Amino acid sequence: MCWRGAEQKAAKSSALLNFRNMLKKVNRLAKDRDIQTAFVRGRTFFNPYFTIKFVPSRTIPRFTVVVSTKVFKNAVARNRLKRILREYIRKNLGGFKNGDYVIIAKPKINKLLEGEAQKYFFSVMERLKQ
Repeated sequence: MCWRGAEQKAAKSSALLNFRNMLKKVNRLAKDRDIQTAFVRGRTFFNPYFTIKFVPSRTIPRFTVVVSTKVFKNAVARNRLKRILREYIRKNLGGFKNGDYVIIAKPKINKLLEGEAQKYFFSVMERLKQ
């Protein structure tokens, strides 16, 4: 499925992904101060479609996903991408190092199909796990 027209196909394909199990609150990076710290002090991992800022810490892994309006003008498409990325994180939570992660989608991603976008996200996350 292409990202374009996602609002029309979201109802059909959301049945394929189970979004009822959200990322636990302790695993969410929600405070603005923490996100800004990750931007300033974080180590950067990237590919043409994603940038990830990582700050190691002694606490459990915490995540936030950023998809700006430059990436997708349509809010449905932005939120769908965020849900897909958070679901991958939730399912693979045990494989991440402790720390704060800021995952940023780049505008080039809107030219990809969903499956390809997930593949690129998996590749950059695998580099980070090592």
